[in-house]
Amino acid sequence: MMRSEKVKKVSEIEEVLGAAKGVYLAEFEGMSVAIISELRKRCREANVRFEVVKNTLLRRAVAETGHEGILPHIVGTTALATSAVDEIAPARVLNDFRSEFKLPRVKGGLVDGSVFDEEQVKSLAALPSREILLGNFLRALQGTLTNFASVLQAPLRDLARVLDQVAKQKEGAA
Repeated sequence: MMRSEKVKKVSEIEEVLGAAKGVYLAEFEGMSVAIISELRKRCREANVRFEVVKNTLLRRAVAETGHEGILPHIVGTTALATSAVDEIAPARVLNDFRSEFKLPRVKGGLVDGSVFDEEQVKSLAALPSREILLGNFLRALQGTLTNFASVLQAPLRDLARVLDQVAKQKEGAA
């Protein structure tokens, strides 16, 4: 690679890292071209960018973007999986793919400035999607509001019953 191409590639990686909500590093050693192609296809479907990168270029880009926390994970063969849409999507795709094909090994990740190791990335991948979490939150909120409205209506309901009973007693006495 010529020096100008390297500079261009480093700046491209910097842009990807800057726009990414979630950054994950995977070791793709032992994967055939067919398996990597299948992984890339699944990544595209999930809006995840999967790219094999040279460690030296990735280290330079990481140093420029301030993501030094993942530097210890940049060893061996390295593929970069990022998403500008969902922080956890790359972890899910890599974890699901690994459960099916036993590859690739996730070396680590970076989400919101926090560095995660391989086991922590597996835990992240097990989290429900953002939509499911929001749905659960709204259901809990709706139930709470319904109960609150019921509590507010209870005194009025009780007052109406008491007045109805008083009216019936007066009718019976008259």
